[in-house]
Amino acid sequence: MMLHHSNLMYANATTFNDPFDCHPSLIDFSKVPSERCKIWDATVIEDLESNRYINNRNDLWICCLSKVYDSLLMWSYYNKHVGVCIGLNMEHVKKYIHIGYGMMVTTQAREVKYTDIINKPDYYRDREDYFSYQIFTKAKAWEHEQEMRLFIFKPSPMFMALLPFQEDKNELNWKEVRSFIKIGPECFDSIYFQYI
Repeated sequence: MMLHHSNLMYANATTFNDPFDCHPSLIDFSKVPSERCKIWDATVIEDLESNRYINNRNDLWICCLSKVYDSLLMWSYYNKHVGVCIGLNMEHVKKYIHIGYGMMVTTQAREVKYTDIINKPDYYRDREDYFSYQIFTKAKAWEHEQEMRLFIFKPSPMFMALLPFQEDKNELNWKEVRSFIKIGPECFDSIYFQYI
């Protein structure tokens, strides 16, 4: 489908197989400084701050890519050792991605950083770009994926569609809808086949 339609597919961040992926629990919101508690108590402030990141996750569509095509684990749990892996020329891809696709869009894929997610940054004391941290941080257990990501925050409905098998569903969760970004045929530079 990707080759036939010349597009990239972005999925909602809440639909990923890693339950911690883009989850606000990657960040510690619990250590609210006392100076922030003049109007509301610490639990209210903690909830307000973490809810913003819950909303970010709900409004985030991500295109997940990898720097490797020959990982046994990747072929196993994404394709059951049967299928294709499509190689992209990211220099060509970035020419097709523009801000019209959503409120915020990455035009260049960024590497995911793998870390010990038990040691969470303190939201109030550490200096982080927490929006990026939420999108580009995963547990070390996934390091073998060597993942690169593009994202669209609040994608335009013009670029949203169902996958073919979803069209017959009676009830649909809006998070199952995908965003499709049109790219040119020159963006595809290799195809790898795997058969058992």
